[in-house]
Amino acid sequence: MKFNEKYGPFALVTGASSGIGEEFAKQLAAKGLNVILVARRKERLERLSDELEKKYHIKAIAIAVDLLSDQFLKEIRKVTDTLEVGLLVSNAGTMYIGNYLHNSLENDLKMIDLNIKTPAILTHHFAQQMVKRKKGGIIYTASMLGFMGTPFASIYAGTKAHEIVKGEGLAYELKPKGIDVLVLNPGLTDTEMTAANDFSVMPMKLMKPGVVAEAALNALGKKVLVTPGFMNNMMNWMSKRVMSRKMNTNMFGRLMDKTF
Repeated sequence: MKFNEKYGPFALVTGASSGIGEEFAKQLAAKGLNVILVARRKERLERLSDELEKKYHIKAIAIAVDLLSDQFLKEIRKVTDTLEVGLLVSNAGTMYIGNYLHNSLENDLKMIDLNIKTPAILTHHFAQQMVKRKKGGIIYTASMLGFMGTPFASIYAGTKAHEIVKGEGLAYELKPKGIDVLVLNPGLTDTEMTAANDFSVMPMKLMKPGVVAEAALNALGKKVLVTPGFMNNMMNWMSKRVMSRKMNTNMFGRLMDKTF
């Protein structure tokens, strides 16, 4: 089955106004899927939707909504209830790197809601529709940091650990129903989210968002977990085969402490 037949006709991408989410939207449109672009920044979404429609001759719909609002799913459903969404790309997220007590509890709770609660709400809604059609796909953007306790990013890493474990479990449950689940675990990526910190001390360089999104789309239906980049995969291999969890935490603690 062709990609757009398996995961189309519409793909919904959250966090689509920049970074990895914008690249997901572009590459899915290039594959012939119609795209629903979800983020807060209306002007950026509308500019991107116009670009994709002109370049790829697909339908691109912009939904400007705050995914932390209580009514966000209601706003999305106003558009999507009449459409067939075959692919959910739950990509929106937020990150804080710094001393734990310097970040407010309010910001921690927003990070937990956006990184965990929002994907849960979207999954519960769209997966049920996919099951009825016996086909579809779900992509979660997690992180390499979700594989270990990470000082100075402990809440963020914890939210991504949740997505990794959830994705692995759902992949097993939903595969017999025709739905592919993939968890994307990027390392450092050149996006707005990483702009606030200096990652020059890290052993790996920032990857381009397009390369990261491409790795995910190539792995969908073939893998459950994917980590783009040779150095990132090497770090993953070492963390699992060579180093203990304590060693991983100590190493990343020393590195992360130098980024802010």
